[in-house]
Amino acid sequence: MHLIHVCLLVYVTVGIRFSEGYFQNSFDLFPELPLGVPNSGNPVCREQSELFVDNLKNLTLWAHEMWDATAKASTGILRGNAFQMGHFEQCLSSKAPFEAQYCMVDVTIHIPGLEKPDRDVLAIEFDPEDSVLDRLYRYGDKTKQPRDTVHFGWCIPAACTIPDLELSLNEHLQNVDTPLRNKNISYSASVRKEFCARESDAGNYTIADYSFALLTLIFVLLVFLSTAYDYQANNKQSEEKAKKKTRNQKFLLAFSARANFTEMSHMETSNPDLGVLNGLRTIAIFVIIIDHRFGTFTSSALINFNYVEQQFRAPFACVVFHGDLFVDSFFLLSGLLVAYGLLVQFDKRMVNPGFIVFLRYIRLTPLYAFVIFYYATVFDYTGKGPLWKVIAGADSDDCKQNWWTNLLYINNYVNADHMCMTHAWYLPCDFHYFIIAVGICILIKKEKKIGLSALMSATIVSMAIPFILTVVYRRPSMLMFYTDFLTAPKSHADFLLTYSKSHARATPYFIGMFGGYLYYRMKGKNYHVCRIKSALIVFVSLASIAASVLTGSVFYDPYHPYNPYEAATYAGFHRALWSIGSIGLIYVASYGHAKFIWKILTWSPWVPLSKLQYGAYLVHMQFQLRSAASFMNPRYISYFDLMSLAASDMVLAFICALALYLMIEAPFRKIFKELLMSKREPKMKTALEEAPSNGTANVEEECRHRPRNINNNNTAISVEDSRL
Repeated sequence: MHLIHVCLLVYVTVGIRFSEGYFQNSFDLFPELPLGVPNSGNPVCREQSELFVDNLKNLTLWAHEMWDATAKASTGILRGNAFQMGHFEQCLSSKAPFEAQYCMVDVTIHIPGLEKPDRDVLAIEFDPEDSVLDRLYRYGDKTKQPRDTVHFGWCIPAACTIPDLELSLNEHLQNVDTPLRNKNISYSASVRKEFCARESDAGNYTIADYSFALLTLIFVLLVFLSTAYDYQANNKQSEEKAKKKTRNQKFLLAFSARANFTEMSHMETSNPDLGVLNGLRTIAIFVIIIDHRFGTFTSSALINFNYVEQQFRAPFACVVFHGDLFVDSFFLLSGLLVAYGLLVQFDKRMVNPGFIVFLRYIRLTPLYAFVIFYYATVFDYTGKGPLWKVIAGADSDDCKQNWWTNLLYINNYVNADHMCMTHAWYLPCDFHYFIIAVGICILIKKEKKIGLSALMSATIVSMAIPFILTVVYRRPSMLMFYTDFLTAPKSHADFLLTYSKSHARATPYFIGMFGGYLYYRMKGKNYHVCRIKSALIVFVSLASIAASVLTGSVFYDPYHPYNPYEAATYAGFHRALWSIGSIGLIYVASYGHAKFIWKILTWSPWVPLSKLQYGAYLVHMQFQLRSAASFMNPRYISYFDLMSLAASDMVLAFICALALYLMIEAPFRKIFKELLMSKREPKMKTALEEAPSNGTANVEEECRHRPRNINNNNTAISVEDSRL
């Protein structure tokens, strides 16, 4: 036994000397990290580092837990694995006599003499006989993951500060003996505060955290009590008396889960020709959730990022990376419903435009504010990992600082680089367009030619703006979903310049308004598109959609030379092509020979799902961010894995959306409706009931459009759910 202990001690000592630079594996492209910070000017850090090394030599368990948690030699970096994470949880849970901390260290290799390489720097494939240094060199190709920087997990004493760590690391990297020194290669290291974590970082809950928990508990109790009262009241009253509720009873029943769930599935108002929109919007939110899953997954640690690089070069890359067009579908449908609903409402009674905008605000904001409150408080406590502070924690911090910009719907302009909830850029855009739409619809109602001219002018200007911005700033034709965007979307130049800005995304909304005007003109008419005309419209529409998507693949080709006017033309017109094609398909589904499509898009389950879209849109990314931020080791990426994860995202998002709908969205709608209409005369009350609530106006209860062999009550478009 004594001999075994001696051998182990020799083995550990050799290992320690190896890590300190006395021995270095000849084939390692990146040297190992030092044991601690023994040369630190910080006396506490130096003493704890020396204690760590001494106990490591003595085979003490806690010391070996710390060293075992530190990443050793790099693996998989040539395939894009930039994260050598070690063991995050083991580091933080080690029972050292001092607190341990886990830091992700950025180690960069500097390779001189390759500024003018002999090879094609844009090629994704490498000659196996080439030097490995060609693979590591950063040539500036945005379609590739840089191989010259690797992030190593390092477990060290918590007393060591960031300057202590960087000083020790760079001193170690300058002195470590590696064969690559003969190639005049050097290394440097840096440590970012957000890449360091301690067990004590969890801290104590704040007043805001307790406030959110208390608020949630209050809502749950209100739902429980209101539902119990609803069952009791319905058991005691006849059906006729149950329908005639007093004002106080309506307030008491506002939170009834039974009543709200029933209303979610059955719409009292209907327009059968708009029933297709329920299916379209639900499918669109599914695609957006899939795209966001792809983005958040690839922004984290991957073991095979080369697979993503191959997808950038694939012939139909733009089909995969142009999912933002489905966001344009939401703008399109919102514009269609707003124009149709407002024009129908103005036929009956003009409503103060300021009041209409106010109604829109109070319909959107309660649920939005609750989700923001969640992001700013308890979301940060829902997980942990080496990347937690960078991915999830950063979003939570932004919500703590900039929540007010979201509630004012200016978050895509004010502090946009630190926006609370990255995907929330959509809401201010839609809110701004709604204000413009109210004015245009009033013009159309009073002076049709002037109003339509104003709408046409707004559409042309909306196409000209991205064209001009692309030329002036010499930007790409669209937001390219490369690594630089995926890892830092909020600070990306194109996200801030065009992607998230209301003035650069309005084209689909205004084209949707033309569609809404068309439906308004068709209202009450037994109109039918013949088979030949239907086929022609479908062909042209599909060609328009294909042109908007497939031509974008040209710009994902790294060999395609940049031309600002070519890029600007695509930037200005591709969203219009998508929108025009989409309107054509919707039109044929409503009035033409497309019975099969009609039955699919008016499937009755789309109705409740479409009513839950707003909540699903708000909450779905928290599941994706939490997943990406909690990676303890690099993950393998494939389309099958992505679709499996996206499917779970959809289920979780809609379950959450259902709870929020029953707890906040539907109750507040009823409360505001009762408060705003209780003192108004019956005639005005009718007008308010049909006024825009969250993006559109209520359509008439009785529509005399051509009959269809469907249950229109279950497939009608939800007029209270056109926010997305």
